[in-house]
Amino acid sequence: MNKQTKILLVLGTFAFMMLMVWLMSGSETIDEKNRDTFVSTNWSKKFQLYDKNPLGLYLFTSLTKVHLDQSHDLIEVDDWLQFDTLVKDNEEKKTFMFIGNKFGLKNSELGEIMDQVEEGSDFILGYNELTENIAYDLIYDFEFKFDYTRQVNVFAGGTKYSMINLYQNDTIACEWNGISDAEEDVDFETLSSFMELSNFVRIPHGDGNLYLVTTPKMFYNYQLKRLHGFKYAEYVLNALPKNRDIYLLELGRLSDNYGNYDIDSQEGVDGEDEDSYLRLIFKNPTLLAALMLSILGLILFVIFRSKRTRPIVPFVPKKKDMTLAFADTITSIYFAKRNPYGILQVQKKNFYATVHKHFFVDIQRREDDKPLEILAEKSDIHLDEIKSLLRRLETQKAFSVNDGFVAETLKIIHNFYRETGVISQELARKIEERELTFRRTLWISILIIHFALDIFIGGVYALMIAQWIGIILIPIGMFMLYVGIRRLIKPFIFVDAETITVHGMFFGKREYKRDKFTGLERSKNVVALYFEGGKKLNIHTIDITTYYKNKEQFNRFVNKLNTLEL
Repeated sequence: MNKQTKILLVLGTFAFMMLMVWLMSGSETIDEKNRDTFVSTNWSKKFQLYDKNPLGLYLFTSLTKVHLDQSHDLIEVDDWLQFDTLVKDNEEKKTFMFIGNKFGLKNSELGEIMDQVEEGSDFILGYNELTENIAYDLIYDFEFKFDYTRQVNVFAGGTKYSMINLYQNDTIACEWNGISDAEEDVDFETLSSFMELSNFVRIPHGDGNLYLVTTPKMFYNYQLKRLHGFKYAEYVLNALPKNRDIYLLELGRLSDNYGNYDIDSQEGVDGEDEDSYLRLIFKNPTLLAALMLSILGLILFVIFRSKRTRPIVPFVPKKKDMTLAFADTITSIYFAKRNPYGILQVQKKNFYATVHKHFFVDIQRREDDKPLEILAEKSDIHLDEIKSLLRRLETQKAFSVNDGFVAETLKIIHNFYRETGVISQELARKIEERELTFRRTLWISILIIHFALDIFIGGVYALMIAQWIGIILIPIGMFMLYVGIRRLIKPFIFVDAETITVHGMFFGKREYKRDKFTGLERSKNVVALYFEGGKKLNIHTIDITTYYKNKEQFNRFVNKLNTLEL
């Protein structure tokens, strides 16, 4: 290789490296410019160190890092073994920090930290709740109170900071905790306060200091995005040394529901393992996978089977301001007020509006019979029939109007609509032939299936450990499973143009002819339908599901039966 070749090789390598640096730096600049702004609507996660959501501590953690000098760092301690490794072997003075909702440590762990504080370290504790042992050791001598408001003015170092409680961009009132008093022999210094309550205090402990912050919500991300919140957080951090490592005591962070139930052990009261029928299955991954696949297969079977057997309901398009909609209004008013004369007034107004819309004749404000003659000519209905209908609608004898009078009037109005073409014969035929399906309550079926599976699995387990009770539990579980699946697959009530069919809970079905219907009685949760021959059908409305508006459709069906319109 000659000298010229070597020079060209060096220049080419240098040019390639410069090109790569330019491309890499250029792409980073583009990414920086096009980087999306972090936007969040999550207001449930709280006090997470690196969480950018509104109730996270990302900004406070970042500000804490900036507070330290270059030779010291922020260290997260997640377990006690890590604490032993990082803290015990390090004789330098330190700062321990916790900002969160609930804080708890064992007595030995707390004693180890307080020994470090006594030797010259600092401990800043921001909390809402403490476990009983820590509260007894650290804050037993203090008296606490709170102010319930949306905003507080915190006074620190001669400066006022306005702090708010924000939730989903609304300021709402909350408890702002603070120290109101302490025992006479307790030495502490108030560093910030509000409403004569101290929320940031320094308590000397040996050669070190314990700092208590009773309002950790002042360090949320949304607080630090405000100038007052940022300045207050800066004031709190300035009370801490800059030339010490800060140890974040995440090993003491407790869940928000800590204390509501026992999460430490799944053992029984006497320390023995829980004796459960499913214990063997849960301990064996193969059996557990088989159980999950069986349940999944059963759910898929129920879903697809129910879809295959679901009847097709013909669609009847609704027309605005048609008589059918008004009939629903009338029946609902009747059951709400039990006022036949009030229903008659609604029928009258609906009839006036329908005639005006379809025939352009205003018969409500007539002074003589001229509008009625025009209506008779346009509708091809005899004038005497129209006058007879209006006499029924415009009667002033309120006490003579009863349910039968209202029902008969409604039949005359509908006959008028059919004869004049307001309701087409085709639409009337479709309405008479439409099919209705009412299904049973879904949650009861799911509950039965759930118990059936539990009983069946319990029976299998009993047989595996040679218990005779399994012989009884297995058929009971299978029978309950059949009942639950039948409730899901079979409709409760099926109605067509001629019959009302009721499927039994266990087997078979009963059919009732609609033309044999004689009347009904309705109570709070039971509808009794009567048919010729002394037949009676009791329907418990609590067993009709609310999904797909089944119960609403059933109420309309019963209302129309009551007015003899079906």
